[in-house]
Amino acid sequence: MTKVYSKYKILGGFGLLLGLNILIGFGTFKLLTSSNISYDKVDFLNDDNALFAYSVIIGLNLLFLILLATQSKFVIADNNGITFINPIIPILRKTKQWTDFDYFILVEEASRYDTHEAVWLIKDERIKGRFSSFYYTNYIDLKKAG
Repeated sequence: MTKVYSKYKILGGFGLLLGLNILIGFGTFKLLTSSNISYDKVDFLNDDNALFAYSVIIGLNLLFLILLATQSKFVIADNNGITFINPIIPILRKTKQWTDFDYFILVEEASRYDTHEAVWLIKDERIKGRFSSFYYTNYIDLKKAG
């Protein structure tokens, strides 16, 4: 069997996370450049409100970047194993053989309006990898590769 490369679902989880990252990034850019609390107009040592606003905005940026990096990994699967690649820093990749996992579980992950099937790869009673139909259009092909 050939390798199966994941394809992101633009109208799914990946698109949602990417859109939120772009939106919060644009908001941060506007805050830093043209607001009343932009970095060149504020004395951070004396203005606790501005420091709090910046902390919240930077925290949201980090939260959404971490969600994108952990939930929407690029996946390559074949008969031998599976590779998870970080979408933000592609040199961060994790390759595992199928024999490295004890077993897998098919799970229905529920959201507010729908459920999505996911594969959880288990090792020592812990989830060591997962991929979901919420993030990938070719989820069934990825599932068959394992």
